[in-house]
Amino acid sequence: MTETLKKSYTTYGVRNANCGILLYIFSLSSLKEEIKLADSKSIFSDNEYTIMSEIVENENVTQRELSKKLGISVSTVNVLVNKMIKEGLIKMTQVSQKQVFYMLTPIGMMEKAKKTVSYLKGHYRAIFETKEKIKTIFQALDQEHDAIFVLLGEDEMAEIMGIAVTEFNSKQNQASVNVLNKKNRNEIKNFKSPVLVHMTVNEEILKEYEIVDNLNIVNLAEKL
Repeated sequence: MTETLKKSYTTYGVRNANCGILLYIFSLSSLKEEIKLADSKSIFSDNEYTIMSEIVENENVTQRELSKKLGISVSTVNVLVNKMIKEGLIKMTQVSQKQVFYMLTPIGMMEKAKKTVSYLKGHYRAIFETKEKIKTIFQALDQEHDAIFVLLGEDEMAEIMGIAVTEFNSKQNQASVNVLNKKNRNEIKNFKSPVLVHMTVNEEILKEYEIVDNLNIVNLAEKL
């Protein structure tokens, strides 16, 4: 094989290899874009539901108020509202230069009803799955430690954790998981290998327990 042919063959091989790499990168890029698009559709769907709910509550609601409620920019709200107007879900009436009046159309009312059912099903499923995961984690910790203590916050996750604790203990011969409070917080020192489970609790509160001997501290948020 001549040097010219060798160079040509080598160049062709490199081009083919690069082409394969480019195709692979392109396919990964396309997949990521599809995932982003699916996520954006899901977010848009939830935001549309919130917008319709807010309009039902207050037909004089402004886009700035919706922006604060949804945690998105006013321009994004404007895009969503215009999209929903085009789809015939909501109707906008200009009351003055600075004020508009929104209302749901009959189609919008039907769509909101569908979204309400879907929204509740989706959130119920997420709550149920989270609760079951927490119980599974409790089960594993129960095999490794002689006592499980739970430090609850004051948010919605604390409520889910509380339900998980109640359901888990109901299937045990005795209460295996204890919710920490002012009365029993010193009991954690009476065990050989206790574990403290928390979720996004104030770090200042945790410092109080970091000095307890043989205490393992688990952030549940990292395991879900």
